[in-house]
Amino acid sequence: MTRHWYVVRSQPHAERRARENLERQGFDPWLPLCRRRRRHARKMEIVLRPLFPRYLFVAVDLDTTPWRAMLSTFGVANVIQGPAGPVPVPDSVIEGLRARADQAGVLDLEPPAYQTGAKVRITTGPLSDIEGIFQARTDAERVSILLTLMGRAVRVMVPEGDIEPA
Repeated sequence: MTRHWYVVRSQPHAERRARENLERQGFDPWLPLCRRRRRHARKMEIVLRPLFPRYLFVAVDLDTTPWRAMLSTFGVANVIQGPAGPVPVPDSVIEGLRARADQAGVLDLEPPAYQTGAKVRITTGPLSDIEGIFQARTDAERVSILLTLMGRAVRVMVPEGDIEPA
């Protein structure tokens, strides 16, 4: 039995419904999730969202399983196919994703936490490629960095995603 992973495209916002219905039919689906910050009603909260919106993976042996049943599953739009049928995803891709996921299939995509005093480089914007010293996180999305500009120490606030270790 040679099972391979294939990509199933779901209907909009129906990834979980597609996963549940595929499981009921005896398929082996995997929906990788990640934590995302969401602002709602003036509150910031962490929610679980699909890592690849509208896509999930299904392990199937095409020789022994009637895979076309997936096409009529509630929540499923189609299976990604080539001229010869469904196109398998390399096992290394799935193994790499699963290695980064926890038991519930949730991947942690948080940027690395910086230590106070660590050297960082700004990657985008008007201050790109300037190195500074990380001071602190100021809120959920911004950080404070100490830069040396024109012979003076200047503290600037930048989005956390705009810095990298120097």
